[in-house]
Amino acid sequence: MTLRPYGCREDPAPPLGPLAPDLTRATTFAYTTAEELRAVGMGEIPGEFYPRYGHPLGRLFESKVAGLEEADGAVAFSSGLAAIHAVFCGLLAAGDAIAVSRQVYGGVEAMVSEDLPRFGIEVLRFDPFVDGSLERALKENVKLVHVETPTNPLCRVVKLKSIAEAARKRGALVCVDATFLPPPFQRPLRHGADLVVHSATKILGGHSDAQAGVVSSRHELLARLESFRRRTGAILAPDTAWLLVRSLATLDLRTRRAADNAARLARFLAGVRDRVEKVHYAGLPEHPDHDVARECMGTFGCMLSFEVRGGLPQAVRVYDRLRLIARAVSLGGVETLASIPLHTSHAMLSAEERASAGIVDGLIRLSVGIEPYEALESDLAVALAA
Repeated sequence: MTLRPYGCREDPAPPLGPLAPDLTRATTFAYTTAEELRAVGMGEIPGEFYPRYGHPLGRLFESKVAGLEEADGAVAFSSGLAAIHAVFCGLLAAGDAIAVSRQVYGGVEAMVSEDLPRFGIEVLRFDPFVDGSLERALKENVKLVHVETPTNPLCRVVKLKSIAEAARKRGALVCVDATFLPPPFQRPLRHGADLVVHSATKILGGHSDAQAGVVSSRHELLARLESFRRRTGAILAPDTAWLLVRSLATLDLRTRRAADNAARLARFLAGVRDRVEKVHYAGLPEHPDHDVARECMGTFGCMLSFEVRGGLPQAVRVYDRLRLIARAVSLGGVETLASIPLHTSHAMLSAEERASAGIVDGLIRLSVGIEPYEALESDLAVALAA
């Protein structure tokens, strides 16, 4: 039986030996005979062949993520976009079509608008929050449906069961970008998804020091993704995999603390009505997807955004007065970060595209960390008083 070249879900085992995994940076491995080397390369016996084909720390990270997602296994990549690229181009061919939500990360928006059509993949768009929109987009050649939940940056929460049911009727797979809320706090596979993607750079990594992506799924799809990774070379490096394995040990603690801070900040911002037009956080009862989030999420997450009254000029003044909260891109670290989507994650969209997605110019996105809550509220209060 051929050994699988990616990490698989495993039953928990008692601790034994070193409690931190060994780090192997070697790029080649010697064997005693030609037959042994051949058998290792073909996956017929255990052993390391070449790190582009996988390595111990990568498989350890993949197996841990697979366990969290309750998946057969996982395949890790060098970035979140590399993982999404593998799903799109490793599972689709020229002549196929993909239905993509209109509420996706700006990098994905660029990929589906600029790159997929060049390779003969038709891109159809739908709004997951409009009844019947996906059904109208599901042409006969649609092989994959891609959604993001919660969405970036407005934290909308998709009804995954409805998406999955509509896709199944047409024989299409469903891929979910769940970067904004990791397992165990949401598990899209339970709700009908076929593949779950994370930018592990974000909450899974959690310390702003590791760039990676990972896809969890069933074996038949993972085998195709691993083959694509092997051919295209977007393998996760051993050092980065080591950092990610370290980070997963505190994932639950970090996510709960950050989500608690985010919920309190959302309530605070919602109360500053003379300075804040609107707060986007699924934990607020007035959020349009609050009930959906309560059903499918174990916490409301660490991400929120708010619209500053006065538009972009006033938002920039508030932003520049922050002292504890860092002005930076990315998200999901232990430190709280603020960004203006107009200037960062969605800068590549036109004004019309941002308006269609509900992203106003005066929007500030917060990735809430684990600092003392009182310090975060004070920082925002002073900035908003500008």
